[in-house]
Amino acid sequence: MGFRLGKRVRLGALAALSAVALGLTSCTPDSTTPGDDAVNTVSSELADSIDEAIAEAMELSGSTAAVVGVWQGDEAAYVQGFGDGVTANSAIRSAQATQPAMCALLLDLVDSGQLTLDREVSEDLSRQVGIEGITYGQLCTATSGLSDFKTGISDIFANNPTRPWADRELLSQALARSPLSWPGLDVHLADTNTLLLGRALRAVTNTSLPELLESRVFSRAGMDATFYPRDPLGETTLPDGGLTGQTQPFSGRKPVCDVDPVAVPEVSPSMLAGAGATVSTVTDIKDFYAHYLGGTFGGESAGLITETVSTTNPVRNKKGETVTEGAKAEEALAEAEDPGGQKWGFGLERVESLYGMSGAMTGTLTAAYRDPGTGVAVVVALNNSSAGSRFVRHLAFQLAALGGAEVSWTAEQRGKNLARAAVC
Repeated sequence: MGFRLGKRVRLGALAALSAVALGLTSCTPDSTTPGDDAVNTVSSELADSIDEAIAEAMELSGSTAAVVGVWQGDEAAYVQGFGDGVTANSAIRSAQATQPAMCALLLDLVDSGQLTLDREVSEDLSRQVGIEGITYGQLCTATSGLSDFKTGISDIFANNPTRPWADRELLSQALARSPLSWPGLDVHLADTNTLLLGRALRAVTNTSLPELLESRVFSRAGMDATFYPRDPLGETTLPDGGLTGQTQPFSGRKPVCDVDPVAVPEVSPSMLAGAGATVSTVTDIKDFYAHYLGGTFGGESAGLITETVSTTNPVRNKKGETVTEGAKAEEALAEAEDPGGQKWGFGLERVESLYGMSGAMTGTLTAAYRDPGTGVAVVVALNNSSAGSRFVRHLAFQLAALGGAEVSWTAEQRGKNLARAAVC
C-alpha cells in the first residue's frame, strides 16, 4: 500500500474523472424507459447544479464513482451514474437506506394477522437472553433500549470486509451495552433493532428473509432489481456493473489518511444483515419510499409510519415521567420541539419535510429521502465509505434543496456542511 497523494493532487484527479462523467451525461438522450441507463427530464440549470454537487461530493469523499437520482414528483427526473463502468441502473449496497423495508415487512405481517406490534420478541426467540420485554413495535419505533452493535467493531468492518458475521454475534455486541435508558419510552437509534427484527421474523414465519422481503415488500413496491442475498455470509460480490467501493483503513474508529484507499470489490453483507444487507438501485429505492410513505404496507397501521417523535429524549424522574423544570430539562424540551430537529417515525427518520435514511457499509455511502408533500425524492450512493453516513446525509439534503423540497436550508448551506464533514 503506497503513500497517499497530496489532497490537492487527489482532488484534481477526481475532478478530471468527474468531468469525463459529466461530459457523457450531456450526450445521454432524455428517457424514462426503465431499461435505459440515464434519465434527464429536469431543467438544464438543475442538471448542472446536480452535476456540480456530485462532482464536489466525489472530491470531498475520495470517491471515484457515484449514482444519483433526483425526482420532482411525476414531472421530471434526473438519474445518472458517474465513474468508469457505472450507470444509472448500477446495483448498489443500499445499507441503511433500505432498512425501513424490514418495518414494511413487519407491518405487512401485522396486517395479515400473523403478528401484533405489542407481541414480545422473546416469545418467538425463546433461547435468546437479554431481549425480555422488547416488543416487535419497539424495534421500529427505536424504543427497545438496545445499543448499536457496530460501536466496538466498526474498524473490523473496514479492515476485513469479507469476514462473515453471524447475526447472533452482532447481537451479542449490542446486548453487552444494553439496555439503554428507559426501554419503551426513550428513543435510541440502533441498527440492532432491525437486525433483531429480521431474525425474529424468520423464526415466526419459518421463512427466509430473502423470500419474505421479495414476496411481501420488493414485489409489491415494483423493486424488480432489488434482492436480499440468499447467502449473506458468503455472497460478497455485486452483480456485474455494480458500484464497487473503496475505503481508507481504520484505526480507533477513524480513517487512516496517510495511505491510499483500499479497493473493496468484495464485502460480506452479513456485517449489517437485516439492518442493511439489501442490494438495490437508486430507482428501486425511490419506488420503495413512495410506497412505504404512500400506505402500501400495513393497512390500518400504515399511519404509524409518519407518526414521529423527537430523537432528543426528555429528562425523566425515577418513575419515568418527563421533568419540565431545570436547565437540562428545559434544554431537552427545546431541542425536542425544534421544527428542524431530527424526528423518528416507524423505521425511518424525518427532518422537516423529508423522510428517509442514510447509511454506510464498507465501500459505499447511501442516502434516500422523500418529501411526500412535493413528491421530491433523492437517492444517492458514493463508492468511498470513509466519510461516513453523516456526509452522504448532507449531500442528500443538498440535492433535496436543489430539487425543490420544502426545507428551510439552502443547497449552499448543506454544501458547506458537506465540506466540514469530509475526511482525509
